[in-house]
Amino acid sequence: MSGGLKQIILQVASRLEITDTVDEYFRLFVKSAGISPDRADWIALSIREAVNNAILYGNKQDPSKTVEIEMEAGEEGGTAMIRIWDEGEGFDIGNLPDPTKEENLLRPHGRGIFLIRQFVDDVRFTCRNPKGFGIELLIVKGKS
Repeated sequence: MSGGLKQIILQVASRLEITDTVDEYFRLFVKSAGISPDRADWIALSIREAVNNAILYGNKQDPSKTVEIEMEAGEEGGTAMIRIWDEGEGFDIGNLPDPTKEENLLRPHGRGIFLIRQFVDDVRFTCRNPKGFGIELLIVKGKS
C-alpha cells in the first residue's frame, strides 16, 4: 500500500469479537494513510463503536449477515474516509436520545453516535441499495 490510493476492504460476519480484528487492520491503515498517531486511538474508538452498532442494531447479531468496512485515503494531506455498512434498514438519526441530557446520563447505552461525532471530523449516514445502511467517517489527515 505505497503511493497513490490506500485502501482496505473487509467483509466480516456479525460477531462482536470481530471488532478486535477490524482494529488491527485500522492500525495498519493508519501507518500507510498518513493519519496522525495522536488521533489514531480516538478514531479507532469511533470505528469500534460504528462496527458494534452495525452488528448489534443493523444486523441484529445475525452471524449470517455481514458488515463491510472500507478504509480509503488519498495522497499526503487531504482526507481519509472510513465506511461501515450493515444489512439493516437504518434508523432516523433525529430520533436518537441526547446522551448529555440528565435523564439519559445513567443509561447503559446510547452514547456510540455521540462519541463517534466527537472523534472524527465529519459523520454521514447513508442507505445502500438494494439493502443496507452505512456510516461514513471523514478524517482530515495531518490534524492532531
